[in-house]
Amino acid sequence: AKKVEKICSLLVACRECEAKYLIRSLSGKLRIGLAEQSVLTALGQAAAITPFHSAAAVKVGVPSRLLDVSTGVSNEQWKARVEVCVANVKKAYCVCPNYDKLVAGLLADGPDGLHFHCFITPGMPVKPMLAHPTRGVVDVLKRFDEADFTCEYKYDGERAQIHVLDPRTCRVYSRNQEDNTSKYPDIVNTLMPRVLKSAKLTEAALQHMGSEADSKSTAVESCILDAEVVAWDRQGGHILPFQVLSTRKRKDVDEAAVKVQVCVYAFDILFINGVSLIEKPLRVRREIIRETFSQIHGEFMLATSLDSSDTEQIASFLEESIKGNCEGLMVKTLDRNSTYEIAKRSHNWLKLKKDYLDNVGDTLDLVVIGGFHGSGKRAGRYGGFLLACYDAESEEYQTICKIGTGMTDEDLAKFSSYFKDYIVDKAKAYYQFAPGLVPDHWFEPTQVWEVKAADLSISPAHKAAAGLADPEKGISLRFPRFVRIRDDKKPEDATTAQQVYEMYKSQEQIKNQDGGQMQNEDDLY
Repeated sequence: AKKVEKICSLLVACRECEAKYLIRSLSGKLRIGLAEQSVLTALGQAAAITPFHSAAAVKVGVPSRLLDVSTGVSNEQWKARVEVCVANVKKAYCVCPNYDKLVAGLLADGPDGLHFHCFITPGMPVKPMLAHPTRGVVDVLKRFDEADFTCEYKYDGERAQIHVLDPRTCRVYSRNQEDNTSKYPDIVNTLMPRVLKSAKLTEAALQHMGSEADSKSTAVESCILDAEVVAWDRQGGHILPFQVLSTRKRKDVDEAAVKVQVCVYAFDILFINGVSLIEKPLRVRREIIRETFSQIHGEFMLATSLDSSDTEQIASFLEESIKGNCEGLMVKTLDRNSTYEIAKRSHNWLKLKKDYLDNVGDTLDLVVIGGFHGSGKRAGRYGGFLLACYDAESEEYQTICKIGTGMTDEDLAKFSSYFKDYIVDKAKAYYQFAPGLVPDHWFEPTQVWEVKAADLSISPAHKAAAGLADPEKGISLRFPRFVRIRDDKKPEDATTAQQVYEMYKSQEQIKNQDGGQMQNEDDLY
């Protein structure tokens, strides 16, 4: 009530367009074309121009023209310097996503000294490393060439970053860095204390940690684990579908009232006892987690894995993962280029799902922005929906398909009830769509759906990735089918226009059998 009163008083005091930007600020969506990467680039450029002792210099009255270190430097040297500074700023923000610490570090020691101020810390969630899709085992072997790699089960659950701040304090964060601690009291209050009690740093683990490790202490005082939380059938002793996990209450869960039991599958470790492990190769990180933590069947497990480059063995392992209620496999390099790349969708991690072998190569996560009235059996409710991908640079939603298959009558009733609360009078200014494809109702962008498709094609009816594959036309999905709601994703986390274009390009290369050049650029997301 107090918050509402304060907001009301602010709105009353607003003049002209101030109310619009106040509402946008409160909702966390300014939409002024200033995305996170733009801010970091600007900070990097500013840091390149300004010497790190500038704060003290300004206080004593040094003229601003003397604080520009670009004076007298050639264009080539200056461009190279700016690139280094921007890279340092972005790297620092990845491991320490806190602008207060970032700016303070820049002022104190400049972009070259940010590592003294910005480092991975328990209690400060980082964006997880993500994988690129691949179409099959042959693609994996081609991508990794002669590099050693491992295959892990890709569990169908919710990504969880588990932070142990001290033996008595544990927090759980989502892939979006949201605090999910209150959602999993059973993990925080019961499971992790048991896991930590049995955890012990062996001599081998300490050696892997390097000179920073305190060899006198073998207890795990703090750590950051990358894991997947899945629903677990305690009686049957097996993983349950993601849909079961999604029925758990999202906040303020009473541990005594928990009906859906979970199992934590840990597959990586980023930090332990004051030592950052993100620069260590995966083989070393894996040895540390295996040496240190004991498994508790059905509650705390390490990812099932296979180290092999044999096509038949990998194909068989993929089948086993599907039978075990998993989505497929994650394939990761073990030694070469195998550091943990925070906030990157990396080509050193590949997703291999059974569906990839005969369709578009990956499911897409798309935002629902409109609904079409149903007819016949679907009369009185929505029979189809307009979906869009997200363009982070322009902060726009670009239409990619109209969908009406893959949904049960129960789904349609549920969606019709849900979206009636999010109907808007007209399309948002940041919706990109063709005039010939206007839904009966426009919606606020609130829900993300996972969608399968037969393939992607150039289309004049949609705007996804317009200008990338074709100067005027966009890309659309052929025969899209609803898979599930992605409650763990915000609309801004949907599949991007650039990803849609890359999927289309990859598909065309395979159709033409020319292989093309493999995409090697890892992208920040």
